[in-house]
Amino acid sequence: MPPSRFGRARRAALMDDLLGHLVGRTTQLLPFEEVRRSLRLRHLVDRGLREIPLERIVGTLGRGREFNRTFLPRTDQVRDRWQTIERMVDGLEGFSPIEVYQVGEAYFVIDGHHRVSVLRSQGATTVEAWVKEFPSAVPLHPQESLEDVLLKRGLAGFLESTHLKPGDEDEFVLTCAGGYEHLLEHISGHGYFRGLEENRALPWHEAVQSWYERVYRPTTRIIRESGALEAFPGRTVSDLYLFTMDHLHELRQRYGDADPAQAVAEVSEQARRKR
Repeated sequence: MPPSRFGRARRAALMDDLLGHLVGRTTQLLPFEEVRRSLRLRHLVDRGLREIPLERIVGTLGRGREFNRTFLPRTDQVRDRWQTIERMVDGLEGFSPIEVYQVGEAYFVIDGHHRVSVLRSQGATTVEAWVKEFPSAVPLHPQESLEDVLLKRGLAGFLESTHLKPGDEDEFVLTCAGGYEHLLEHISGHGYFRGLEENRALPWHEAVQSWYERVYRPTTRIIRESGALEAFPGRTVSDLYLFTMDHLHELRQRYGDADPAQAVAEVSEQARRKR
């Protein structure tokens, strides 16, 4: 007797998880609550009924042990419900839309895990869903792991503290440990010295805007235009901004005067020599 579709899906789940472990690829569904806390998601917008891509459904509200990242069943305990849904898909009865949260380009199942699993096993590409979106200034892509999300926790806190809006997905992204604390220190220091110049206490929002317009944006423009990032594979323009500002501080202590362009050139040259 040939194996049932559920039996094939169970074996595929075992193989998928094994291969994922061997090659270092995540097979875990993203846990929504962890994502919500990390990205500081608060505002919910009802997007109504939509047809959404099944491959972008990569998270769950509490069912991560029962299905893997591609919604293959990980346990025999879901067999009865899974096969009931399978009969509904194969027949004329049909089923109601699933319910999901949307964050960035990724979706998280609230209700409808078995429906997604069965549809994916049958090669479907889309599903009808009631969508509620948590708008996020921090981008989230379907291929990201929980570790990727946790790395974005600092970015979410930085954007919340400054109310800055990234001009593109890369702006303010850091890979340096403690980098966002350094950015906030730069803003505080800039605000302090601007306050001395103007003989007043500079409000935080003014310090943020002044730092962005007078320091961060001009320096990152120099970095991009110089091609310095080529000397730092795997790093971001904001990483290089921090390296540049540290080196600029050293130059000014040593020589009394220096500009960001000189610091960018020396930092990138040092990196090329090391490579």
